[in-house]
Amino acid sequence: MANSKSQKTVLLLCGDYMEDYEVMDPLQALLAYGVSIDAFCFGKKAGDICRTAIHQPHGHQVVSL
Repeated sequence: MANSKSQKTVLLLCGDYMEDYEVMDPLQALLAYGVSIDAFCFGKKAGDICRTAIHQPHGHQVVSL
């Protein structure tokens, strides 16, 4: 998509095993408003996968093993 003068662009900083909703919710909302997004993850090259995680809280625990 070509970037016009009126179109906004956002740099989304990511990291492996970040919470899925922390990146997907803002990404989808910004796309819905027509914002262009560039995602960056340290140590990754263009086309590499940046994995996400969904943690299910149980009481006061964040992660159950």
